[in-house]
Amino acid sequence: MGPGLLGYTVRRLLWAVPVLFVISVVVFYMMRLAPGDPVDAILGQRYQEEQAALLRKKYGYDEPIHVQYIKYMQNLAKGDLGVSTRHQQFTVSEIIIPKIWVSTRLGAIALVISFTLGILAGIYAALARGTFLDPLTISFWLAIDAIPVFVAAPALMWLFALKLDLVGLGWRGFGSVNIILPIIVLSLPGTAGVARFVRASVLGVLQEDYVRTARAKGLQERTVVFTHIARNALLPLITVIGLSLPGVAGGSLIVEQLFGIPGIGREGFDAVLAPDFDVILALVLFGSFLFVIANILIDLLYAVIDPRIRLGAARG
Repeated sequence: MGPGLLGYTVRRLLWAVPVLFVISVVVFYMMRLAPGDPVDAILGQRYQEEQAALLRKKYGYDEPIHVQYIKYMQNLAKGDLGVSTRHQQFTVSEIIIPKIWVSTRLGAIALVISFTLGILAGIYAALARGTFLDPLTISFWLAIDAIPVFVAAPALMWLFALKLDLVGLGWRGFGSVNIILPIIVLSLPGTAGVARFVRASVLGVLQEDYVRTARAKGLQERTVVFTHIARNALLPLITVIGLSLPGVAGGSLIVEQLFGIPGIGREGFDAVLAPDFDVILALVLFGSFLFVIANILIDLLYAVIDPRIRLGAARG
């Protein structure tokens, strides 16, 4: 990494600090000013004003909002995300980290499959332009994308679990064949968007002079496709991949609910209904952090791959 690119990286990281600070302030105040009281949710029908006052004092809800925010940030700097009001015997970290890890692994597998199929389908459709295979390929994946998750998931469970008895129902971990159906439901619908993006990018590259020159030199078509076309056409895909990474850790509420997966999607939904302020706040801050970091990584990857961007960063 050259000095220009290093300075550019440092500047982007420094800019991320005020961005995350503003996000934390806005989200914290929105959570505290939103209707609903977690103390009411904790006590339910057993609500008594004296007990409610003790709980508000215990969790600091009786203090001014700015004091609550300062204390929260002080604890956050120590790695303390707070205590769940739904699971009072556990900290927020103990609740969300294992579930984020489950959703992240599941989402990462689905993301790899989705982009792999989408890239291959997009390149194939672009090279088959002018034939019936081009619209047929894209239409096939668009048809899959058009099927709602709450329709596709039960249909796959009925076919593969109940009729064919190839997989079981329920969550049994990543070592079980039961993981196949959730991955199919998560990965296949996203293939259409990637395929269309890659197809458009490849069609643009096909018009470049260096592609015509490579073919005029008598290079094998496979070499032209993989060395000159695909390599340059996939550069814009870095942005799509980078912006998809934060969603990997976010989980999928419907999929996790239907397949009984103990992921962060279900936990986040339950936290909103409670409401469980510290859990919601931790999830929003975590997602914002991932989004900011993903944008920085995208810029750095472009700077590493494209010498013109490196030169611009050095001049900046």
